[in-house]
Amino acid sequence: MDRRTVVVIFALAFGLCALLTKPHVMGWNDGSRFATIDALTANGTFAIDGSPFAAGLGDEIHFRGTTYSDKPPLLPLLGAGVAALLSPFGITLRHAPGTTIYLVTLFTVGVLFALGCAYAYAFQRLLGFDRRLAAAVAALTGAGTLALPYAIVLANHVPCGVAGLAGTYHLVRARDGAAAHAALAGALFGLAYAFDAAGVVFAITAVVLLWGAPLRNWMMCAAAGLPFLALQFAYNLHISGSVLPSAYNASVWSNPSWAAGVFAVYSPGDYLRFVFDLLIGSKGLFVFTPLMLVAGYGFAVMLRTPGIPRRVAVAVLATTGIYFALIVLLQNDAGAKNFGERRYVDLFFLLGIGFGPALASLRGVAAVVAVRVAIVCSVAIAALGTVAPFGGTGESGFVFASAEFVALAHRAPIQAALDVAVLLVALALFLRLVPVRAGPVPRRA
Repeated sequence: MDRRTVVVIFALAFGLCALLTKPHVMGWNDGSRFATIDALTANGTFAIDGSPFAAGLGDEIHFRGTTYSDKPPLLPLLGAGVAALLSPFGITLRHAPGTTIYLVTLFTVGVLFALGCAYAYAFQRLLGFDRRLAAAVAALTGAGTLALPYAIVLANHVPCGVAGLAGTYHLVRARDGAAAHAALAGALFGLAYAFDAAGVVFAITAVVLLWGAPLRNWMMCAAAGLPFLALQFAYNLHISGSVLPSAYNASVWSNPSWAAGVFAVYSPGDYLRFVFDLLIGSKGLFVFTPLMLVAGYGFAVMLRTPGIPRRVAVAVLATTGIYFALIVLLQNDAGAKNFGERRYVDLFFLLGIGFGPALASLRGVAAVVAVRVAIVCSVAIAALGTVAPFGGTGESGFVFASAEFVALAHRAPIQAALDVAVLLVALALFLRLVPVRAGPVPRRA
């Protein structure tokens, strides 16, 4: 693998985040994490009582007279580490909040996003594709999915998804006999869970990829991942009295009435509506990220390819299917004011694996045109999402993001024009980078 290319991809992805990362809190989701970072740096505690970032906050829980963020602690801990490095320069959340928010977000989520793009490239090289196609996949994974809008705010989905992709990569490497990769994969899957409880679904990925592997690989993977689960369970117990994620412990919620959305049982018609909304409706996967149709075709190609490609496809599709079912059954976020369905971001890095086989299998003018249209639409939609990942008052993400951009154009017309120009240049580069015809065939195991 070309290490220089990996470094270039990392730098470009990080630079993109540097241009787009927000210097302010955008809602409860990131505000809750910044309240924890403020509490950790100012008071050395996870309790957010008294933090100015906790004012008017909704994403919080109350336990034994103390208020905590309802978010997992790993990302705020990383953010607190960045904030501690900034503090000697007088850059703190209380004295220079805008600069601190920007730098903390960039050097946590932004760095992990760039790492995820580098892993996207490395995975395609591992499957046997050439550098150009692998670079195209890295670019599409980063800028052609909703990973981009959620990489510029302090949210857990990109870190979780990157850890999941990295763990998958190292488990594939472990199948060649490198047992140390199994341990690294286990640690990364454990990190995915620590970033976001939904990351537990990566256990499915691990089981599929480990099936038939030596017992040593199973044990090393489990041993490396279990400490992260144990630490998360201990934290949950400390702040809520239960090892369950706080989202499923209604007794400590700041507004107990919200529990109805998590634990309710709906009618069959409602569940069908949820499926429709999550696929092609108001939160539709294929509406907000048309490139997922291309990825789906890529996985179909992988299923027809014996060896590692088929095994990886089964692992990704099984994980995705169960994850989607959990979203449908646990509709605790159906009315969230987000751009698209943010929970999909946990899987976008993994689903991007399908881009390579799809692009390498393109045949015919119609197929090439369809893929190029999907690229243009997905990149443009992801760019629109960067305007306001969190926001709105219940309307479509397209509506409130467009309204935010119009407001930006009125406030700063030159900046808005530059944004459009950069998008057009980026689209031209994407269309030039993506191969028009076939690349190498994935290697067979």
